[in-house]
Amino acid sequence: MDTIVTADRPDTGDRLSRVHRLASGRHVGYAEFGDPDGLPVIALHGTPGSRFMFALTDAGARARGLRLIAPERPGYGLSDAHHVDTLAETAGDVKAIADALGLERFALVGVSGGEPHAVAAAALLKDRVLQLALIGPVGPIADCGEHIRMSQLHHFLFARMAPSHHAAGAFFAGLRMLVDWAPGVAYQLLTQRVTATDCDVLARPEVKANLQATIREALRTGVEGPLQDLRLYCAPWNLDLAEFDVPALIWQGSDGTIVPADAAYRLAGALPHCRLEVIEGAGHYWVFAKFGLVLDAVRAAWGEP
Repeated sequence: MDTIVTADRPDTGDRLSRVHRLASGRHVGYAEFGDPDGLPVIALHGTPGSRFMFALTDAGARARGLRLIAPERPGYGLSDAHHVDTLAETAGDVKAIADALGLERFALVGVSGGEPHAVAAAALLKDRVLQLALIGPVGPIADCGEHIRMSQLHHFLFARMAPSHHAAGAFFAGLRMLVDWAPGVAYQLLTQRVTATDCDVLARPEVKANLQATIREALRTGVEGPLQDLRLYCAPWNLDLAEFDVPALIWQGSDGTIVPADAAYRLAGALPHCRLEVIEGAGHYWVFAKFGLVLDAVRAAWGEP
């Protein structure tokens, strides 16, 4: 059962299935991990993903005195489906959660497909975001035009399939059916076309359980969430990155095969206050084995305890 959470009626019970009701009546689901009284961090999941993606951070965040809040985008998990036309519009949900929880300052984390939404939220809330941390990000593919280097698979996924609602819908509907009826097969497919280091990470029992729960919850009510994600981050972002005034840190696996690395490097170059760290020999899923690296950096941004 989910718990409705509002600014004037905070919940102290279940931290995994909370819901904030917007003024419009639309629901935004989220979970919390780590120290309930810790320094706030809003973390945005990948595509397809859900609030469960950050469950593996719970102990590490608690040990570092961090309160990690993981909202779901429209159409995922407990969040109602809602059509938006721009990335800037999705930033409004992050603001609503921050306002409801009384967060005056917070760090912002985006993983993979959550990264474009994190950049948009940081642009909107630049006076409140202490640091932006991006892991294996989906960069501004359309904004880079034909100059970005992509594999044939990336070109098919991001340049040809993404603009087609029918093709992308069929892909995610097939994935949803596979997750429901043959989760083991679905997870085995996840390990295809990834690096050997990714295979090692994905073979860990705790990582497998987490990702299976994450994707199952992501697609539980339909495929509108990932369809909207793909449409938004593969179109022009219409964000003025040159005016971006939030300190940013990007981690990119040197051997990642899931998203175009060249777009991540170009994003790092476009953000004025960004530090890029390339994880040598790592693929896309390295963070599930090294969440502590990200948590340490986020904690350091707050200064001394």
